[in-house]
Amino acid sequence: MNRAYVTVLAVLWIAGCASAPDLHYYTLDMRPSGAAQAAKNIRIERLREAEPLARKDILIQRSPTQVEYYAVDQWAAALGELVSQKLEAEFGPPEEGRPTVVVTGTILEFGQVDAAGGAEASVRLKLEFRGEDMGRYDEPLLTKTYAVRLPTGTPGCGAVVEALSRCLENLAAEIVSDAAGL
Repeated sequence: MNRAYVTVLAVLWIAGCASAPDLHYYTLDMRPSGAAQAAKNIRIERLREAEPLARKDILIQRSPTQVEYYAVDQWAAALGELVSQKLEAEFGPPEEGRPTVVVTGTILEFGQVDAAGGAEASVRLKLEFRGEDMGRYDEPLLTKTYAVRLPTGTPGCGAVVEALSRCLENLAAEIVSDAAGL
């Protein structure tokens, strides 16, 4: 009797594994928007993710105290890498002869926020700016937290990812403006 019971459980477990849903992978829209016209070269050296963002799952902030993740939707690469690549695409390639500003920081918020009016994409970055000749532990020229929220328009992870790309495009223009004054 026990053997038949264990066999049935094993078959059910295997069947459950075989029917796992397919994962969907997302990346940011890496096409430059043209919104950020850099007067200086801006190089992203390192962006760390806050702990809730250090996984590949796409975050949903359900309430001020509750977070969830999309069940089958994930980032195609580490979030710090994707955000760095998007910002660098917005800043454009470095030009010889221009001063360079080096940016490091932390991604504090990056995902969907459920608001009263519907889903919003939310990005918050804490960045430090240093000159090219400065060391990592030198006092930064500027430390600033950037934040933007945009409505997703339609429900679903794809709309959230598109809105997150637009958020970074908006933030890139602010970053360029701040870097120009350094």
